Amino acid sequence: MKIIKAISISDRKGIRKKNRDTVFLRENFGLEEDAHGGDWHRQVSFLAQESINFMRQKGLDVVAGNFAENITTEGIDLVALTVGTHLQIGATELVISQLGKICHNRCAIYHQAGDCVMPREGIFGVVLKGGQIKVDDKINVLDSISSSAAIVATKKDEEKHGKLLRERINEKRNPAFIRFDSLSSKQTTLDAILKDLTDTQHIDDIIVFDPSGSYGLALAGYEKAQHREDAYIKDNSTIYCIKTTEDLWLP
Repeated sequence: MKIIKAISISDRKGIRKKNRDTVFLRENFGLEEDAHGGDWHRQVSFLAQESINFMRQKGLDVVAGNFAENITTEGIDLVALTVGTHLQIGATELVISQLGKICHNRCAIYHQAGDCVMPREGIFGVVLKGGQIKVDDKINVLDSISSSAAIVATKKDEEKHGKLLRERINEKRNPAFIRFDSLSSKQTTLDAILKDLTDTQHIDDIIVFDPSGSYGLALAGYEKAQHREDAYIKDNSTIYCIKTTEDLWLP
């Protein structure tokens, strides 16, 4: 049976979470009182008890919540789920928004055990429908698959143009969520972001906001789309490299 094994929250980021028997899932936020909740695409984190057991077999003294996961599951193969998959827990509903994560800094768990399972086997979700959840609640994997979108831009451009880009994406595509990936000045950063978004996350629409026109080289290895010059194809992902917000949904 697919169930919630544990629920965990923390009042700040970067620390192990404490277990709760029950908690309220707030729509488009996450778990109430949890530091990772908010208007973004990683509102709720999941990790399987089976993954924690694997780390215990390596000699690490860890329990649910120690990997900063919100919901510890049992009986469900989390890594087999795909972005866009819907989960039902009681009266609540979530959509999977990210598989694993890129850790830029080694956490305390990694230094203690020489490994951390969360980047490989943890997943994240966005709350579509809120409600109370509790330990031992059944988790249903629904047949629904929603579309997804991502904006890749500098922090400055996201602050200036992010709201309009999101509005235009929702207007035309109405994805279950829109994630934002921050772009540094280093070309390799865009390469790594695009590889993750296409190869791992399989995001449907990826908007690279490039006012200076300097990121074209990173897209040289992608297949050109036939319907427009600034679009590229990778598997089921379409990448739009645009210079202005008006360029987004050109015919």
